[in-house]
Amino acid sequence: MELPISGESVPVFDCHVLLRETSTGVTARTANLDGIEATGPTERDVLMAIVKTFKQTVQALRADGKPIPFREQPLTPEEDEVERWIPVHL
Repeated sequence: MELPISGESVPVFDCHVLLRETSTGVTARTANLDGIEATGPTERDVLMAIVKTFKQTVQALRADGKPIPFREQPLTPEEDEVERWIPVHL
């Protein structure tokens, strides 16, 4: 969902991420847009990868004039997951 911005219109989208630490690093998935996942050695690495893919996906959909298929109800974190919300500017 696009976040409201007062003044000039700047496309900003909420990237809602669910993270889990594993024995080999960190895994993540977006809670509000299906199909975006990443794994890496650190939370920072995984979040950078998720944001890059999220941004590319949203930009491509907007460029094609297609609606962004945000989940009406974001995924609920599992017991061992933590949530992060990242504003993504296009």
